[in-house]
Parts: sequence; C-alpha cells; structure tokens
Amino acid sequence: MVSVKIENLSMGYEKKLIIENFDLEIYEGELLVLLGESGCGKTSLLKILAGIIPPEEGKIFFDQEEITDLTPQKRKVGYVPQAQVLFPHMKVKQNISFGLEAHKLPKEEIEERIKWISEITQIQELLERLPSEISGGQKQRVALARALAIKPNLLLLDEPLSSIDASGRESLALTIRRIQKETGITTLYVTHNQEESRLISDRVAVMYDGNIQQIGSVIEVDNNPINYLIAKIMGSSNIWSADHIDSKEGKTTVFTSIGVFKLPYSIDKKITGIRIPPSSFKIKQEEPIDEYSFEFKGRVKSIIEKDKNSFRLVVDLEDTNHEYIKVDCKKAILNIESDSNKVLRICVSSSEVVLI
Repeated sequence: MVSVKIENLSMGYEKKLIIENFDLEIYEGELLVLLGESGCGKTSLLKILAGIIPPEEGKIFFDQEEITDLTPQKRKVGYVPQAQVLFPHMKVKQNISFGLEAHKLPKEEIEERIKWISEITQIQELLERLPSEISGGQKQRVALARALAIKPNLLLLDEPLSSIDASGRESLALTIRRIQKETGITTLYVTHNQEESRLISDRVAVMYDGNIQQIGSVIEVDNNPINYLIAKIMGSSNIWSADHIDSKEGKTTVFTSIGVFKLPYSIDKKITGIRIPPSSFKIKQEEPIDEYSFEFKGRVKSIIEKDKNSFRLVVDLEDTNHEYIKVDCKKAILNIESDSNKVLRICVSSSEVVLI
C-alpha cells in the first residue's frame, strides 16, 4: 500500500478542461470516496491514475516517488471500471489468473493467489463457472478479485455498485469495505451516490468544477458543507439555494424557492443557500414560535417510520412549484389514518435556519 499525492493535474476533452489544477492526497491504507455528479471528471481521474490516459499537466506521486510517466504495468494499480469487463470465454479462475500470468508469476504462486483472493471475496464456488453463468453482483466480486490478485499499490473502483440491484448494493458495499480493511490496500472509490460514501469511507472528497471542493469525514462534510452545492451532492435534507440575499440594519433577508426568510441578524460571509434539519420543524403549533418564526402549509405525501417513537414525513408545500420538505415528528403527535394526505401547518424558528 502507498500514499498518493496528485499535484496541479489538468485534463481536457474536446478543448475543454474537465480536470483543472487538481490537487489531492490519499493517505496510506485509507478508503477515500470521491463523490461527484456525472460528468465532473471522476472517471478521467481514475484513468490518469491507472496510466490509461496521460494528463496534460501535473504530477502524480506514490510514496513521494513520481510515477506520472510510468506505464500501467509498472504502476501496479488495480482498476475496476464501471462496466463489467470479464472475458466471456474464460472461466472465473482464468479471468483472475490472466493478470497474474501477464506479470509472469510462477504457477504455484498463481494458484496460491487465486485461493487467497477467492476466499477473501467469497467466490470459491464460482471459480469453474463462466461469466454468463453468474449474477451481476457475483461478476463484480470477480472483477474485484481480479484487481486485487496482483496485490496492487493502489485500488481504483469506478462506480462499482452502479449495475447492482438495490437489494444487493449495501451488502456488496460492506464487502468491499471489509476486503479493503483486511488487505490494507490504499483505495480510491468513485461514486455519485452519497449513501455509499456514508457506508464505507474513511474520508469523502466532493468534486465539481474539475477539482476537490471539500474533503473530510462524512460527519464533517455533512454537518458543515461549505456551500449549497456541497450539501446537495451530499444529499442533505431540506436544502434550498439562495436566489437573493439582502443584509442591512442588523437583519438579513434570504429569498428562496420555498419562501422569504427574514432573520434577526446580519451576515458578513457569502451565502449560497439554506438548510433546515427535519427535526427543527414543529407541527400544529397554535401560535408562532417567536417573532421570526416561519410558517408553511403542505399536504402529507408519505409517512416513513423513522424509529419506534417517530415518523419522517414528506410534505408537499402549498403555493410553491413542486417543493417539498422532510419533517420529523413524534408518533404521538400524528394520527396516520386521519392526518395522511391532510394539509398540515408547520412552523420553524429562525434560530433553526442554517445558512450555507
């Protein structure tokens, strides 16, 4: 396993830079999740790290040794692309041994490696099957086994769960995490699904506009997103962009798609949006919470049991263009039979509105 450092990396496509002045450090033995929306350059970055395509500018270091110009074979990187690319005419065992034979390992060592990696990835019973005879999740385990069999310095995973059905995603994600911890291989895991990052990451790096915009633990980034786009990519509940902000005379007015928020304080930093935690809303309050409380009316769209004592409601707001909010409430407050699909009055205090 190695530490990885990327400095001032740039890469273009059709005369447009998709990665620009990119910097990133991956710690030795960690699983770093690179989170970003489609088209932000995540896959291109993996291909550059694997040596498949060269960068236009920048340097890459493994343990302080520059490897920018090394061939893929000399980098010893395990790469699992988004598309499952097993050789259809080869059995699973042959698919795994292919890379080992390319590295000219002795037959005895190849057999030992196959035994070791098939046990770790739990595919022992699949070794004599063809790819056409196994499921999508099993194919992904085989692809992972093939990448790990060479004992790579760095493991690159590109949307590894994208082709797996919803019921199998969490199980395979946790399997990947377990294997990474057992082997200690430094891993860069690319996805646009924030739930995957919550399940398996040591740290998460949020990417857009060709660079890393924020990096830290999931808890750090969840609780303190530096702007609206970060919060959106992380899948935060109840976030809205700020269309306009007016701050004067010790007060601030924020205009959003769900309404105008008048706050009893001034701000001296750039604001891109607001966030209201689902637990901050109050239902059926007869009087305003305070002078600067905000009231909404909406129809209950769905009711989800959050735990034994509470529900999470999805409420379609009246007088907005298809906006909704998520609201947590105690079960004792809500009567499912009478309140389902009912218009509710919902309030929130200004002190609960988070500016991001």
